[in-house]
Amino acid sequence: MAATAPFDLLLDISARVRSDGAEARLRTQPHWTGVDFSVLGQRLVAPMGSVTEILMVPPLTRLPRVQPWVRGVANVRGRLLPVIGLAAFLGGRATLNWRDHRVLVLGDAGFDCAVMVDEVQGLKHFTAEPFREGAAGIVAELAPFIEGVFTAGDGDWAVFRPDALVGDPRFLDAAR
Repeated sequence: MAATAPFDLLLDISARVRSDGAEARLRTQPHWTGVDFSVLGQRLVAPMGSVTEILMVPPLTRLPRVQPWVRGVANVRGRLLPVIGLAAFLGGRATLNWRDHRVLVLGDAGFDCAVMVDEVQGLKHFTAEPFREGAAGIVAELAPFIEGVFTAGDGDWAVFRPDALVGDPRFLDAAR
């Protein structure tokens, strides 16, 4: 069996890429990745850099004289984090299937907290092209925290902005 010269291999690869330009363009399109979760029946994605951990609901210590949406504090690897029920904060109710509930640990320039969501599906990858700004079709309570919507073959995902949540005066005023 004769060995193929390295230069001939490169020419062959180049020819295959040129013949299948659509696939090559798809591989070079910018991608956006987020954590796919749901709350209030809405499918959402949070930017990867804003979610530092995904946990099952840890043991919580209740706090006196706080808003009902403050579920308590949790010890997460030696850090005490407030855990917020996101559905309750938005004026709704979490799903009844508490076994699916997860906690997203959010890190934002020195203010870490955790939000409890109904379910986390995992990571979701999008090309940048199907993104549209705005919050059309989103539950009104969620709209201030939505940057836009990605559309994929299997539906729409609203892009959740944890920084908008953490910056909301109602969120920061957890005391009763």
